[in-house]
Amino acid sequence: MIRAVIVDDEPPARRKIRRLLEKDADVESIAEAGGGADAVHAIASIHPNLVFMDVEMPQSSGFDLIAQVANREFALIFITAHAEFALKAFEVEAFDYLTKPVDPLRFQRALERVKEHVRLKRTADLPERLERALAQTGAQPKYMRRLLVEDAGRSKFIPVEDVEWLEAARNYVCVHAHGATHIIRSTLEDMGRELDPDRFLRVNRSQIVNLDRITEMRPWFHGEQIVVMPGGKELRWSRRYRATAGPDHGPARPKRVE
Repeated sequence: MIRAVIVDDEPPARRKIRRLLEKDADVESIAEAGGGADAVHAIASIHPNLVFMDVEMPQSSGFDLIAQVANREFALIFITAHAEFALKAFEVEAFDYLTKPVDPLRFQRALERVKEHVRLKRTADLPERLERALAQTGAQPKYMRRLLVEDAGRSKFIPVEDVEWLEAARNYVCVHAHGATHIIRSTLEDMGRELDPDRFLRVNRSQIVNLDRITEMRPWFHGEQIVVMPGGKELRWSRRYRATAGPDHGPARPKRVE
């Protein structure tokens, strides 16, 4: 979600940016400042991931204000009536710049780029944030509880209980859940070590099933079995993997599923 600060000494200009932001469902909070200390305070208060900064203001320029901000961890978009400030904007590592009057289509393209930047940063920071969270709880989870997958260009978590089965595809794993297939860069061996063996069972060389998602089991040739998953998908439980599963993973387990 986007937390934005609009810095401009002209209220009509701030209102226009606010109206454009309010049209986007991914924007959760907006703060405004007319410049100076109010701008620095607003940025320190709401910890934005996006700041719109007017270049020319009476007391101090947008460039002067940005120099006063410590730990700048937000995308910065300068707003100016003069295109000649664009080069200086990029010299201070601005994400983008918009010229007044702000064109709504140009604004939307810039906002979409910011949202993609924020999403990628959150994904890149995820391992570190998880480590910090686990350090605070003082305990490491024994088995994976959620899978991070890509869906329509966005990252999302799938609870492991929603996974029906997993299938090897060279250096990738296809995760089947709720009729959809998600591809993760991993190996079936690595995924198997992360999953609870009381819930997930490897039935052959290339497939792991969620025992609670099995709808039916049928005998097959040479002591093998057919495992039927939601939607009627049939997987083969080979003799080799039946022998290594142990008595706790026998045919009686799936019968509990309604």
